[in-house]
Amino acid sequence: MTLADALRMTADESVALVGGGGKTTAMFRLARETVDRGGCAITTTTTRIFGAQIALAPAHVAAADATRERIAAALAVHRHVLVIGPTEPGSGKAEGISLDLFHRLRAWFPEACLLNEADGSRMRPFKAPADYEPVIPPETTLVVPVVGADALGALLDAEHVHRPELVSALSGAPIGARITPAIVARVLAHPEGGRKGVPVDARVVVLINKVDALPDRATARETAACLLREPAIQRVVLANLRGEEPVLEVCVR
Repeated sequence: MTLADALRMTADESVALVGGGGKTTAMFRLARETVDRGGCAITTTTTRIFGAQIALAPAHVAAADATRERIAAALAVHRHVLVIGPTEPGSGKAEGISLDLFHRLRAWFPEACLLNEADGSRMRPFKAPADYEPVIPPETTLVVPVVGADALGALLDAEHVHRPELVSALSGAPIGARITPAIVARVLAHPEGGRKGVPVDARVVVLINKVDALPDRATARETAACLLREPAIQRVVLANLRGEEPVLEVCVR
């Protein structure tokens, strides 16, 4: 099973990935799978992306140069193009694109799959969103909250969690507590957590990555069971996104 199959992702989906623990890896994997099944993929971000991540795309177009003709030409050759905002000369990081440009991309290429990394996590496997994030375009049809399984059992602190104080506030767990399946599920299922900014008609599928790093799948399955108590969450995918076979298990009600 491909990751796209596990998410029940269609070829013309508008996908927003939020959270931590593998969003960029998931985005580019989904782009490759889309191309492999004969479609076209446009990847982008409404936050920021690192230079090394930009290099993962076969072609990229800066927002300032993003015309329908230029992107169409890149898609004709590569089937996958990354669209980015202005790049910082020193760090190589690129800013995200505007919601207006995202809207134009959807209108220009209605048959393409649009994949958007909608927030940042500073390389932590678990997070809660700040007031200004995530930036999820209204055209989004599928939201994928992502969490790294390596957060399970770790301490709720700044070393392991992005914005631990917000995770604490949403989950009710004190700073320094061990992160349990219930804590992860409370945050990802919370309307101000993993479900923040989800458009009314969008589907929500949670992705738990790096499950292969756990001693067994019991805590990941327990997390999935807790998540599925929230009716808005349709399914939970247990994955190893860097593996040859990324989907380890799909959990449903």
